[in-house]
Amino acid sequence: MKRVSSFTVIVAFVCLALVGVALIPLLPVKLNPSRSLPGFTVGFSMPGTSSRVVEMEVTSKLESMLARIRGVKRLNSTSGNGYGNITVELDKHADVEAVRFEASTIIRQTWPQLPEGVSYPTIHMKVPDENASRPFMSFTLNAPSTPILIQQYAEEHIKPRLANIPGIYKVELSGATPMEWRLEYDSEQLRLLGVTLSDISEAVQRHYRKEFLGTHNVDTGNGSREWIRLALVPESNSLGFNPAAITVTATDGKLLRLDELVSAVRMEEEPQSYYRINGLNSVYLSITAEETANQLQLNRAVMDEMEAVRQVLPVGYEVHTSYDATEYIREELDKIYFRTGLTVLILLVFVWLITRKLKYLFLIVTSLAVNIAVALIFYYLFGLEMQLYSLAGITVSLNLVIDSTIVMTDHILHRRNLKAFLSVLAATLTTMGALVIIFFLDEKIRLNLQDFAAVVIINLAVSLMVALFFVPSMIEKIGLVRRITGKKRRLVLPGLTQTFKTRLGRIFRRFPVYFSCCYSALIRFLCRWRWAVCLLLLLGFGLPVFLLPDKLEGGGKWEAAYNKVFGSDTYKESVKPVVDKALGGSLRLFIQKVYEGSYFTRNEEVVLYANANLPNGSTLEQMNTLMKRMETYLSRFKEIRQFHTSIYSPRRASMQIYFKKEARNSGFPYTLKANMISKALELGGGSWGIYGLQDQGFSNDVRESAGSYRIRMYGYNYDELYEWAEKLKAKLLTHRRIKEVLINSEFSWWKDDYQEFYFNLNKERMAQEGIDAQVLFSAVRPIFGKNLEIGSVAAEQGTEKIKLSSRQSAEYDIWAMQFFPYGVGNGKHYKLSELTTVEKGQMPQEIAKENQQYRLCLQYEYIGSNEMGNKIQKRDLEEFNKLLPMGYTAESDSNSWSWGEKDNRQYLLLLVVIAIIFFTTSVLFNSLKQPLAIIFVIPVSYIGVFLTFYWFRLNFDQGGFASLVLLCGITVNASIYVLNEYNSIRRRFPRLSALRAYVKAWNAKVVPIFLTVVSTILGFIPFMIGEDKEAFWFPLAAGTIGGLVMSVIGIFFFLPVFVLKQRDFLRK
Repeated sequence: MKRVSSFTVIVAFVCLALVGVALIPLLPVKLNPSRSLPGFTVGFSMPGTSSRVVEMEVTSKLESMLARIRGVKRLNSTSGNGYGNITVELDKHADVEAVRFEASTIIRQTWPQLPEGVSYPTIHMKVPDENASRPFMSFTLNAPSTPILIQQYAEEHIKPRLANIPGIYKVELSGATPMEWRLEYDSEQLRLLGVTLSDISEAVQRHYRKEFLGTHNVDTGNGSREWIRLALVPESNSLGFNPAAITVTATDGKLLRLDELVSAVRMEEEPQSYYRINGLNSVYLSITAEETANQLQLNRAVMDEMEAVRQVLPVGYEVHTSYDATEYIREELDKIYFRTGLTVLILLVFVWLITRKLKYLFLIVTSLAVNIAVALIFYYLFGLEMQLYSLAGITVSLNLVIDSTIVMTDHILHRRNLKAFLSVLAATLTTMGALVIIFFLDEKIRLNLQDFAAVVIINLAVSLMVALFFVPSMIEKIGLVRRITGKKRRLVLPGLTQTFKTRLGRIFRRFPVYFSCCYSALIRFLCRWRWAVCLLLLLGFGLPVFLLPDKLEGGGKWEAAYNKVFGSDTYKESVKPVVDKALGGSLRLFIQKVYEGSYFTRNEEVVLYANANLPNGSTLEQMNTLMKRMETYLSRFKEIRQFHTSIYSPRRASMQIYFKKEARNSGFPYTLKANMISKALELGGGSWGIYGLQDQGFSNDVRESAGSYRIRMYGYNYDELYEWAEKLKAKLLTHRRIKEVLINSEFSWWKDDYQEFYFNLNKERMAQEGIDAQVLFSAVRPIFGKNLEIGSVAAEQGTEKIKLSSRQSAEYDIWAMQFFPYGVGNGKHYKLSELTTVEKGQMPQEIAKENQQYRLCLQYEYIGSNEMGNKIQKRDLEEFNKLLPMGYTAESDSNSWSWGEKDNRQYLLLLVVIAIIFFTTSVLFNSLKQPLAIIFVIPVSYIGVFLTFYWFRLNFDQGGFASLVLLCGITVNASIYVLNEYNSIRRRFPRLSALRAYVKAWNAKVVPIFLTVVSTILGFIPFMIGEDKEAFWFPLAAGTIGGLVMSVIGIFFFLPVFVLKQRDFLRK
């Protein structure tokens, strides 16, 4: 078979590299991963409607339809006053996009069946980071006009131009409050005239009704026929609302003009929330990019289009950029470019200092460049996103990719063959296998890190092809391997200088011999004391004796014996501290001193957050006034770039403060935080929480704890479930150590002060009088009705709502409601106090359902020991569940607060990595013993990780865990190179003793091992350079460097102990 020439191979790789470079503009570049978690949320609003009505009219209908979707794992819903949302969790194997399409189809089909006043339900996909789905650009529109007119201009002239730009997913406008018509009536006048609210509503809807009636085939008169369209349209085509043109029919048949019954006023709708930037009420234009869009290119296209828009704006109109995510993307890209460049520079300088050969350096540079360029093709084919994690993954992989090139080049230069490729293949596969477990992590962590893992795996896979084909071809073409002909020239130096040079040269030439003798003696000593070496390793790593519990629950013999020994005061006070320190090793230092202070954060911009809460009964205007005072205070600081204010409800608001670039890394954010705390205390009126920097947050919230004992109740009828919850509450309150039991739709840390008035109907009296609840409500509604939506009318600015309110609703209070005489259908008048009692109490604000079952949550505190509290709860629930009818359950939820077991489950995946390493190396070595020797070196590197985090007081986050995963793969590489060379020597020289063969293998591979380990360490140094210790990257670099340094000690001292046997030393 004809051998392919080196030139052909090089040209093929160069062509592939050029294809990869050409694909760079097609790769999506963005700030955060945009992949969706397996689930979505359907949200909608229904202003002015109670949670019960929202649940019955909207939530339950949508739930029953969404539950039919294949792949739905769990269904949770919450219905509140004026809003509702349904959270759908999907099976991890479900096609998220297909389910999303099916859900949108279901919503479209169900929409006509929903009542008036419901907003169109929207679907929000779950993402690992909420920032991933937010708009990547926002603009502020200012003009000397009303907000509704500014928004209308933007809808007609700006939004269509931006929507035509490829890559834009949606363009949203917000900030303007639409106009509405408010009609105020006198309930007493309507009663005297015999006009009901239904009469007014029907008259308005009939006047503005537009309805398609159908088509009809008519005779045109000339013998032909044609189809005509029949439609019901308003009598007048004029825009706007005219009450004088609407007639209302009274009970006695008299026709009345609407303007005789109501007073009409056109005004802005009452805001339900506020959103401001820098304290200014403006119209905001937000742009969201498609998932596959390159946000950097899209940003340039949007800015060019907005510049063209500015040229044609009316006089006085201004457009300002309020948010641009690409600024932070560019900053991070510059940081990654700097790290990548510094990494390459450090590696190249290191290679040059070691080899002093320009051709060797040229080989390393071209191999790295070709490797990354070819990998770009696979980034495109697999649809990878170039976000912060994947870009940094490219930098990390440079350290690993160069290892394959170094090992293959060294072997070719010394052995003139490609037999080292098998060891390179095994070493690379173990590293790739270690990264594979990232795909088995928790969904939220996995979606953040899977692009990082995919980039490194692709680069490593390409590096195998580069090492096998490109590197040998380049070595041949550039003439790196040349046979030396002739004798070397000798430089003759006079006298003592020549003698010193000769002796020094003899020492250097004999150094491998001296080292081999010393290393052989060391190995003999270590193998003679093998048990002591293994014990030293075991104690250095540590035994988890410090995690043993002080006491075991249960009454068995084993539990009693355990408690007698380990639960005694003597053991806990005198023995345990000594045993823990002696046997705990580095694992104890890591778990007790490091892991408890762990945090899981993303690398984001420095932002200061402030939350404000007001007590129950507050109004939106009161909250708005409070936030305006804080905004006025913040507006004086020039170091602040922007502050965003969001007022969600009368009781809850938040602020985000962003700083200018020069102020981010100064002490100003901390100074401002302290000043804001002082200002919050000065403002009063509510509770404030201020947090966001690395120090502790502030909160002056003085709410009481809701209780640590929790019970969930489920049932299919809400009213009946609430009655049973009240019975369980009464049962719990019979215990003197339980003072209060709260009933809510969900559990909370704090006791909510929300209260509302509710009617306790006297059903017996109402039955005697022949009155039902619906008749009573119809009698009360005309007098206390407020903001009743009865229709809409077309106007120049769009559709305007028509709302009806009673004049008495603003004049009468609760006392008047109870003692006002109401007329009912039987001709009699009753006071409300005769038929019902009005009470004020704590009621669930929301109605929650799990898998279409209603849920109520009971919470209380038990004054006494936790063990006794749990026993009482367990006993009461057993007795109470026997009374509950079928379909109703009550269960304890108190143990759900613990979190350790689930969070630590990811560390079990390290065993999967070890299994991958074992099977890979077993195939390479055709042995079951040697893979175990390699695996036993991994704990040595983990000792380095534990001590690094302990000594330097670093936080252990996702980067620390990633370093553990990465070390599993790269620590074993050096061991694989040594053992593969050891096995090769044993096969070539079968009569050579195992000890001499091992020492020869070490001498042959010590240089490439040294080069690969040091190059990897140097490659991680750029991640530790900077003013701040960045989350993920700094712990990743520190942990990897510490583990690699310790792994060299493990390979040098412990690997021969695990591989060699003492009887092998005698064989010659």
